[in-house]
Amino acid sequence: MAGEIMYKVLVVDDEPLMLEGWKTMVDWEAYGYQLCGTATDGAEALANIQACDPDLVVTDIRMPVLDGLGLIRAMKEDLGHSAKTIIVSGFPEFGYAQQALIYQVDRYILKPLVTEEIHSLLLELAGPLEERRLEEASAGKKQAAAAAASIVSLLADGEAAAVDTTERLLGASDRTRCRLILAEPVDGPGRRTERGAEGLSPHAWLNELSEALTAGGGRAWTFEEAPGRAGLLLLDGGLEEEELEVRLMEAAAKLGRPLRELALYCSGSAFGLAAVPRLYRQVLETRSRALLAPRGGVHRHQGRKAAGEWRLEEMSAYVEELLQSIEACDSVGIGRAVDGLVGLFVRTGAEEGWVKAAVRYIQGELLRRFAKPNAGAEGEFEWMRQLLRGTRSAAESWNGDSLKRLCVQAAERLASRSSPARANGTFVSEAVEYLKRHFRERIRLQDLADRFYINPAYFGQQFKRETGCGFHDYIHRLRIDEARRMLRRTDLLVSDIASELGYHDSDYFTDKFKALTGELPSAYKNKRQG
Repeated sequence: MAGEIMYKVLVVDDEPLMLEGWKTMVDWEAYGYQLCGTATDGAEALANIQACDPDLVVTDIRMPVLDGLGLIRAMKEDLGHSAKTIIVSGFPEFGYAQQALIYQVDRYILKPLVTEEIHSLLLELAGPLEERRLEEASAGKKQAAAAAASIVSLLADGEAAAVDTTERLLGASDRTRCRLILAEPVDGPGRRTERGAEGLSPHAWLNELSEALTAGGGRAWTFEEAPGRAGLLLLDGGLEEEELEVRLMEAAAKLGRPLRELALYCSGSAFGLAAVPRLYRQVLETRSRALLAPRGGVHRHQGRKAAGEWRLEEMSAYVEELLQSIEACDSVGIGRAVDGLVGLFVRTGAEEGWVKAAVRYIQGELLRRFAKPNAGAEGEFEWMRQLLRGTRSAAESWNGDSLKRLCVQAAERLASRSSPARANGTFVSEAVEYLKRHFRERIRLQDLADRFYINPAYFGQQFKRETGCGFHDYIHRLRIDEARRMLRRTDLLVSDIASELGYHDSDYFTDKFKALTGELPSAYKNKRQG
């Protein structure tokens, strides 16, 4: 039965020899059971039932303090526990059997114990125990699903009816301490996916972390807050903000899942489920700020700063520096200004309205510069649509990297109106020089476009327009030119040259060489060295 889930058994008897007999005579594991504990009277047994949650309780009928029938009554009526029960008695009186029927005892057996009869009884009870386990699992799933749906509806609706419904489902009250956590994976700067490390969904991440958070007490309920984003409602956790962050980091490390790829947005705490909508707004504000400079880890809610604390002049200075850098087509200046602006947002805990206002002002200025004659030029309408989409969307769609890319693209587009050669030369000539130094390496158009904060499609178009050939064709030309030189001046094998130039397949290298020179590398080498 190794690896299978076993049914837990608690044995209760006041005679030490009988307890020893239950331990040694019965091959529990062979029949799918695990002896999780023993007790010498009913009172001790009740404590053990609460501690080990047995599936089956085997008890002697006559014991001091609390006898077997009293134990079963207290277990079912006081503890509400539904474990299967076996009464063991040395007295075949009818009165005992009648009482056992009243308390719905599953089996009534007489001493002395016979091993074969006990094993047969365990086999009989395995079926009902499995049915009970499946029913409880199904009920647990239904309760969890109902609780999750109720929490999601409560996030935006703090009405009394929604609060009452959720309190009943979760067993909470207006004295229950609450805290919210949202989780989503982070896949590189500014890019998010619906799954993080090892393919785990945010919901699975939170399920694992919730066990660690509630180890010292409290309860946790997980729910799907949005596609690719999950939430955790923590009840009566008792952890302060600093303690919660430490516990989350420690739990993730212990599980072997460091929070590099998962962002956790944590609210403050409050009492009563009526406060959940307010806590939800806190985590959304925290997420909105965090998206300006995306990173994994724990993001704690910061209280909003008063308008006087916000440093409006400093924000305006960064925005003005950014607009001037766009006008000058200065990518370094753009990066510096955006980094300063994002740093100010994060450092001061700017409320969402200020972040949106700053982004909208920048977008408005860019739109104003675009709203000029020649708007029908190739690609112009697409840029206008991109800017307008950004103006209508929430501030959370923007972060430092995306804002840099947009501003550099806008700078290039503005510069192309007055001097197309200048606009192209600003990044294409730099890209060409970079390729001449690094053509042996694996270079993707996306990576080089990101290096200049430029849209990859626009980068590819401008590169071809300026150089006369596509990005990948240009790299192959540089490599084949170098291959010619190496074939003329070295004794390296064709396969070695292919490897040095970044081709992992010498046949592919040969095909490219022939396509560009009209002959095979070996023939070229023989001619030049012969």
